[in-house]
Amino acid sequence: MIPIPKEKDIVFLTKPNFLSHDVSIQILSSIETEKLIQNFDFTLNQLYVDCDEDCFLVISNSKENVTKQLLWENGKLMFTKEQLETFLQTMPTLVPFLAQDTTGKDLMLAWGKNESLRNAIETGNGTYFSRSRNGKWVKGEESGHFQKLKQIYVHFDPFFIQYVTDQIGAACHTGYYSCFFRELGRNDSVSFVYSNKVGESL
Repeated sequence: MIPIPKEKDIVFLTKPNFLSHDVSIQILSSIETEKLIQNFDFTLNQLYVDCDEDCFLVISNSKENVTKQLLWENGKLMFTKEQLETFLQTMPTLVPFLAQDTTGKDLMLAWGKNESLRNAIETGNGTYFSRSRNGKWVKGEESGHFQKLKQIYVHFDPFFIQYVTDQIGAACHTGYYSCFFRELGRNDSVSFVYSNKVGESL
């Protein structure tokens, strides 16, 4: 089994197919995660893991009830300014931010604050909060691999933000297009989703 970070919240994303914007989220402990993986049914479902082993993507035929609200689209705010300010003030301190490309492919799962969301709305760039640097993180600010947002959705139960974006270059710091570049299988097997990193020749 791949190493699961201890004393850290582990995020599970679940969706009906690999290219879908209908996604639900669940946050588990490391112990709960280990049990789930040990009992995972690989005959019916697919399981992917991100680069930091703290987020898993489950492709499952089971139907999930996904309820989300469109907050912003192509530069246009779908809330009134008053509604937005109330929303930002009542938003939890630190929440998951999921980035998907326009096809529905999951790119990365990071964390963000209300300031992250405000900046994303104002600039149209994928913005997060870096826990390691304790500050604002605009994806691509250093690498040039920006996320040009198309839509921003809000999920309330549990609370998380969903970006739909045009991804420039690689979303993952490893050089892969997506952070979910490994698929897990039976008997602890691991296979790579991509044959090469962004910019590499086959």
